[in-house]
Amino acid sequence: MLFSDIIGQQEIKRRLLEWVRNDRIPHAMLFFGPPGTGKLAIAVALAQYASCRERKERDSCGVCPSCVKFGKLVHPDLHFVLPVMNTQRVTGKPVTDDFIQQWREAFLSNPYLSEYQWYEAIGAENKQGFISKNESQQIIRKLGYKPYESAFRMVIIWLPEKLHPAAANSLLKLVEEPPEGTIIFMVSENTDQILPTILSRTQLLFVPPLSEEKIREGLSKRSDADPALVEDAIRKANGNFNTALQTLEQDEQEQVYFDYFKGLMRLCYKREIIAISDWVDRVAVLGRERQKQLLDYSIRLLRENFILRMKQDRLNYMSAKEAEFSEKFNLFIHEGNIRELVESFTLAANHIEANGNARIVLMDLSISAVRLLMQKSPVTG
Repeated sequence: MLFSDIIGQQEIKRRLLEWVRNDRIPHAMLFFGPPGTGKLAIAVALAQYASCRERKERDSCGVCPSCVKFGKLVHPDLHFVLPVMNTQRVTGKPVTDDFIQQWREAFLSNPYLSEYQWYEAIGAENKQGFISKNESQQIIRKLGYKPYESAFRMVIIWLPEKLHPAAANSLLKLVEEPPEGTIIFMVSENTDQILPTILSRTQLLFVPPLSEEKIREGLSKRSDADPALVEDAIRKANGNFNTALQTLEQDEQEQVYFDYFKGLMRLCYKREIIAISDWVDRVAVLGRERQKQLLDYSIRLLRENFILRMKQDRLNYMSAKEAEFSEKFNLFIHEGNIRELVESFTLAANHIEANGNARIVLMDLSISAVRLLMQKSPVTG
């Protein structure tokens, strides 16, 4: 991880670089602040810079053997401590090493990842992670060895607020008097939950929310998305780059689902069965999770069109493209077919979740939609 890969935070980078150049790196640092600001990435970049054999004035070289290993998170002198828990694959007394491969993949794909995204990556999104006493004792042992390649042994403790009280107490002495050549980085999003005795032994570094300008700059390097979607993601980010990424990804995916939905509705209205069959073939290869998301999206848009048809515009929540399409489409959604349309899409989603044959399920749904879209609105008094 290079400092140049990290969005914004120039003042913190400048300060850290100066510490390394002047050989004044604190033995224990705690990066804290709101989520999605780059705290974890900064800690990794600092560890890499401190170990780089050909470091430049403002960054690691990125190509020496040490940097190459840091780039893959496989440097033997870099250790991680993460909140973990029992999963289907790992039971008993789980520690970070049990999940290190998933961690490398998760961090390298998104250095701004959230705690929840980490739990998703290890298949435990419905559980709460923690850092056990067993984990802290293991780290104490690891840091007792001499460095293999670097001048330092380094440990990054992500979310120290997840330390079990027994684990926190066992780390106190290590934080206060680490072995020579040891650097401890902590990365926190809630310092109120960290033992005051640990906080008092660390150099505190606040990492502030990112400006809209910096988030825009970061998104431009990672995506060529529609500018309107980018601006929407920036507005919703509130200084959190990970939120911006997630929003943009969701908006882009919804655009794909919108195109599928719009295409199907037009084909159903025209009763073009061969073209509908082609549509089914395309959607059938998306995978079960994407198919479910498409059906859920379709249900939402059907309901939005019914609300629009009932002249309740103030209750509508649609994008500009959805609203433009719905100006005409809402005329085909009414009290005579909305309930059955929603039920048909919901039933299809349930069948997909139960591993039903996607082509059969989607074709049956499409035929139902053909029939329902042909229904006229019932005459009302």
